[in-house]
Amino acid sequence: MVTLVDLGFNKNIIYETIVCTYNQDGSPNAAPIGVIVEDVCQVNFVIYNSASTLKNLQSHRLATLNLTGNLDIFFHTALKDTRLPLEWFEKSNQIDAPQLKIADATIAVTIENFSALDGQRTKVVGKVCHITALKRYPQSYCRAATAVLEAIIHATRIKALYNVESEQEYVNKLLNLIKTCHEVVNRSAPNSHYAELMFALQQKINTWSVKHENLC
Repeated sequence: MVTLVDLGFNKNIIYETIVCTYNQDGSPNAAPIGVIVEDVCQVNFVIYNSASTLKNLQSHRLATLNLTGNLDIFFHTALKDTRLPLEWFEKSNQIDAPQLKIADATIAVTIENFSALDGQRTKVVGKVCHITALKRYPQSYCRAATAVLEAIIHATRIKALYNVESEQEYVNKLLNLIKTCHEVVNRSAPNSHYAELMFALQQKINTWSVKHENLC
């Protein structure tokens, strides 16, 4: 049986996953969320209170954590402005939750409890009930891939906090971090799909009512 250890998870390290849940109307939802392993059968993650994923988890208490190296999936699930394509999803065979068809591995979890961290975020604890994993060839490493993923994660926080007056210093910090990520992509993978994703990300940021200078 596949375990979290087999997938490379270690305690107290944040791993980026795509969390899939059902919306209130029964449609599938997906969002990139960092997950921390507490033990071989328990994980936790922190979600902004405004996120649809948190509301879905509070209603259904079931989710799948999907592992993928496909940055397009991270981009579109992080900054979705419309419903995600239904053909991306299928129903889990283990629990009543959706999962990504193209995931390299899927972790089915049941939600055990919620705890408020502050006025903006909630900690969610889940129990692992089943893991499904595919066998794939190892992929070569490019710094641009990590930089794009980092920028996407920063952008999700900017979107959640841009109109919170007390968080403007943090938002400015995130914008500068995205600028650094953009520079890494331009150096290591110019004229690539990574560069296209970074450009699209900046276009998304520019459409928000961020009261800051365009830094990228």
